[in-house]
Amino acid sequence: MLRSALVIFTMFVSAAATAQTMPTKIEGRAADGTRFYQDSLVIEAPATALWAAFTDTDAYRKWAVPVAQVDFRLGGVIEASYDPNGHLGDPQNIKNAFVAYIPGRVLVFKNVQAPSGLPGGEVYGQTIKTLEFEALGATRTRVTISGIGFAEGAAFDKLYAFFSTGDAHMLSALQKALEVKN
Repeated sequence: MLRSALVIFTMFVSAAATAQTMPTKIEGRAADGTRFYQDSLVIEAPATALWAAFTDTDAYRKWAVPVAQVDFRLGGVIEASYDPNGHLGDPQNIKNAFVAYIPGRVLVFKNVQAPSGLPGGEVYGQTIKTLEFEALGATRTRVTISGIGFAEGAAFDKLYAFFSTGDAHMLSALQKALEVKN
């Protein structure tokens, strides 16, 4: 009996030690009544590489979008186009401004320009995104993205539905592009 329990415990620990493949999700309401979501994924890559994936233009282009410019500073903007034929300055590009950061650990964004086809895009600038990078070792990092400030109403409902699933996909794409394979 003890041997069986030990085997099961060892299997559980081994499974827990393997790379996480799907983001975990938390959803809820803040004290002010607005909705939030949080997606988290452990990625087998150094925190510094994952940080650079959002703060360095070349690193961002390698995994996220073909057309991008990152101006990493307070008030600076990540401008991106999902259209490979797009160009910087296009009014259909997405622009997210850096509103705060803790070097190597936390990035905070606010949307300042959304493409016209984004569901609920007209209220996107009223929400905030945070990215957290938690080093779990030299080559393992938990990346957590949170969307906060989703009020009531049809536009917020559409925006919430889009990003509460889309950001999990974004984390999976980040994992696929940057994870170090053993």
